[in-house]
Amino acid sequence: MGAIALCAAASLMCAAMLGLASSQKQKGQRDLVQLQQREAINTAVLRFAGQIARAQGEATLAGQEEVAVPGGHVTVQLRAEFEGRKWPMTAIGDVEDMHLTAHTVLTRAQLSGLATGVWPKNDCVRTLFSTYGHNDPKQDFPTGVSVITLSGGHDGQVWRIRAVSGGRVQERLVRFLGDPDRLFAVVSQEDYALGEMPTCAQLTSQP
Repeated sequence: MGAIALCAAASLMCAAMLGLASSQKQKGQRDLVQLQQREAINTAVLRFAGQIARAQGEATLAGQEEVAVPGGHVTVQLRAEFEGRKWPMTAIGDVEDMHLTAHTVLTRAQLSGLATGVWPKNDCVRTLFSTYGHNDPKQDFPTGVSVITLSGGHDGQVWRIRAVSGGRVQERLVRFLGDPDRLFAVVSQEDYALGEMPTCAQLTSQP
């Protein structure tokens, strides 16, 4: 009877150890995927920044990058917006209705309610308004961006770069430096689950 109990105890211990090993393996795999995702986003943003620096007048750019990782590739969706062209964050209540409704179905009251914090955690608000924005709230968005160098650089300009991959979102504000060896400096960076900061579905046209 004692031998049977000993065998049963050993079996339970082995099962527990196998379960722990399996759990650790799954965690290791998740950590590896997240690491590859972060590295892929960094690579994609750097490539995309080169496109922004070469852009000849575009104020909003969108694209997709396929980044190779061991065993496959990671797809990163990207969008970049020139912050200076947006309406000031403090001027939400002053934007003319005709200009606001040209870009979104959200009302000024709804936008004001979403605009909490210095950089609101809301894609709709961030697309239209910025603490770096200096567009007249009585005017629609201007077209184009002043090109500082013949090569299309945007020295000193602050841009928002939104990168989405595999249910994760990375938001950056970057300032372009005019240095080919260091395209930009990061002003701020935030990482979210896509569910925390989904892509705005209330825009009727991209500014």
